[in-house]
Formats: sequence, structure tokens, C-alpha cells
Amino acid sequence: MASKINGPIRVGLIGAGGISGAHAQGFLKHADKIRCVAMADISQDNLKKRGEQLAPTGTTPRGFTDWKVMLKEMGNEIDAVDICLPHNLHGAAIIDSAAAGKHILCEKPMCTSLDEADKIAKAVKKAGVTYMSAHNQLFMPVVQEAKKMIEAGEIGRMYWIRSQDCFRAGGDSANPFKGSWRANLKSQGGGELIDTGYHPSYRLLHLAGSPVKRIKGTMGRFVQKIEGEDTASVQIEFENGAIGEILTSWAFALPYGSHQIHIIGEKGQIFGSENTLYFLPRGYSEPCKRSFPDTPTFVAEIEHFAKCLQEGTRPVHGVEEGRAVLELILKASESAEGWQKSAAVKP
Repeated sequence: MASKINGPIRVGLIGAGGISGAHAQGFLKHADKIRCVAMADISQDNLKKRGEQLAPTGTTPRGFTDWKVMLKEMGNEIDAVDICLPHNLHGAAIIDSAAAGKHILCEKPMCTSLDEADKIAKAVKKAGVTYMSAHNQLFMPVVQEAKKMIEAGEIGRMYWIRSQDCFRAGGDSANPFKGSWRANLKSQGGGELIDTGYHPSYRLLHLAGSPVKRIKGTMGRFVQKIEGEDTASVQIEFENGAIGEILTSWAFALPYGSHQIHIIGEKGQIFGSENTLYFLPRGYSEPCKRSFPDTPTFVAEIEHFAKCLQEGTRPVHGVEEGRAVLELILKASESAEGWQKSAAVKP
């Protein structure tokens, strides 16, 4: 386990566009524990925008256009990095950061191939640094409470579990991903499943608590003009015998009447979405309902990362979990090979 860090964690942000804005909310909320002191991005506009967002922390992050230069010049002034790059760049940034002795928080996916994932595992172990997979939806109250209930045996043996995340990306826009790295198979590393679909995938594995035995994926492209799929359905058989399902889409909303998570066991059912969780014991006709305060998951994620580094503890999801989710997604994609020929929408 990595040594403890005293005082606020000093972070170098690698990638200052898009999702880094949500991470910045964590730096703003917990500036006494963790703060961004440097940023690397090829876009000056991104650096300017993120710097302005972080101004209330009282620290002006130093800007760079190359993360390698940032790691070299700020070597003694940063403790960790927060990686918010396009998917195909994650692996290289992680390995470079580990070699520089920096702790790492990386957006999903960890990388885009299992070979790269194994290289990351070796690099992190050799450097003796902490790696955290930025799986922000693990901090959803319904997910955390469902996990506690499962581990407490409230539904007994698990029979079936479903995890979903569906919405119409871009609303009514004809081509919201035009010109984006997300539309390109190489830079994206796949389609919707390795992007938004990553969330229901890691939620499923986290709640199931069992290694995967078999995986079958079915994919389609119905709306989005991208090279990968915009919709995926994945069926999983776990080693403990439970059956798992993932449904995720950029083509349509969550199926009416369904929930983000739903688990059925021998003693009852747990299901819910956002901040509302239901528990239906076997033999009861109506579920009991629990509502939780709104929890900004990215803010909670940043706080958890800081706490792990200050206390020298393991993150809720590290390299092993990041690899397991990636393996699930890649195997599901492999099993669905050839679906592009019948896709309703061409890239």
C-alpha cells in the first residue's frame, strides 16, 4: 500500500475538457483536502475555461500543452494526476504518470485493450503508487445502500441482477457526435458500451460480487451516426450462478417502468434509480421506499481519492476492477461481431 500523504493532495489534471469540469467541482468542494495545481491539454481554450472554474480555490493551475512536460517540470510539486482524456490516450498517460511516481485517478475506461491493462497493472505495481478507477456511480446512494443490503444477506442468495443506463444522446440533434473522438472507433475504443455503458457494467460487477463465467453481447446502431454501436444488451452468467443483464443506449430512454438497478434474490428484491431505492421482501405485495439526499457523485469520487491518499487505503475500485469491467465489455463486443452489417444507421 502506498505511503500516506500529509496535507492537501496536489493534483495535475491531464485533459481539461469535457468531463474534467465535473471533476473540478470536487476540487472546488474539497479544496482543503485536494487541489489542482497544474493542467495539461492541447487546447488553450480548455485550459482557460478550467482555470477560470478553479479560480475560487485560490490556486491558479499552471498550464501545459503536453502531460510529459507537466510531469517533468512539476515533478516535485504534484502528488497525483487526474486523467480526463479521450479513451485511447488513457493507457499512455497512466503509464507515464506511474513512471513519474504519481498516484492516479483515471476516467473510465482504464484503457482500450487487455494487453494495455496488464501493462498498466505492472507499471502501477512497480511504481508503488495508488491507482483509482473513476467509477463515479459507485457513489450513488442507491448503489451504496443496495451493496450494504446484499452483503448483509437481506435478499439471501442472488438469482438475477440488471443494471441499465439509457438516454437519447443529443436529444433531437441529427448528429451530436459529428467530428467528435467518440464517433471514431479507434479513439473511442468501441461504441456506447465502452462509454456510457461502462457505468452500468461496473455497477453490475460491483453489486454481483462474483467473477464472471460467460458473456454474450448483442449490439445495434439505431440513431447515432458513429462507427460503434449506440445500443448494447449484455447477458452474463456469474460463477455463483446468478444471471446478469446490462442494457445501455444512446438511442432511447430507460424502458418505462424499469430502474437503473434491480436485484432479485431468494428473500426478496431491491430496485431503484437516482436517489430512490425500493425493497420488496418475498411474500409482500408492496415495496418499502427509501429516499436519499442528492449526492454529486463526481464530488464524492474526488473526496474518496483524496481520503485514500491521505490514509494510505485502497480505493473502492482500483486496477483489478478497471480491468474486469474492460474485459466484460471487450468480450461482449467480440461475441456480437458482425452486427454492423445489419445496423439501421450507417456511420
